[in-house]
Amino acid sequence: MKRSLLVVIPVFVLFVILCSCSKNNTFIHCTNWVGAYAFHEDPVPTATGINKIMQWELSVSQQRDTCWGVLEITGLTNYIKLLTTLSGDSSKVDVVYYKYLDGTTHFNPGDVLFSLSKKDSCKILTSWNRLQPMLVEFPDAEGICFNRLQKGKTDNL
Repeated sequence: MKRSLLVVIPVFVLFVILCSCSKNNTFIHCTNWVGAYAFHEDPVPTATGINKIMQWELSVSQQRDTCWGVLEITGLTNYIKLLTTLSGDSSKVDVVYYKYLDGTTHFNPGDVLFSLSKKDSCKILTSWNRLQPMLVEFPDAEGICFNRLQKGKTDNL
């Protein structure tokens, strides 16, 4: 009896650990977010007659157990390119700063830049955090900003 308990208890503990890890695995839910997204801020006229523009592009891919995003923000005189990770589930994800690729940034690894959540089948709600629209003096805390351009394929390497 004692001998069988020595085998059963470790197997049970291992089973519980594996089950709890799989429930927290955002990788499974990430596949719903793989693809390309874009946000174009409304142009703002300047005194010189040239409109200020700001275009945001987020490309999400999945590799092994991580969802990666490349965020590019392009404007008249601005350019930022960041590597991000996505953390969340199939209905909402946080876009988290991982590292700088190009341009200038003032973020720390782990900073939540913004969150995306599915409002319905075709609308994505953006909740701004460390990053916000740049052309508006007082941007809204959230809104329908990003549009999905295309659904991507997972690169499960």
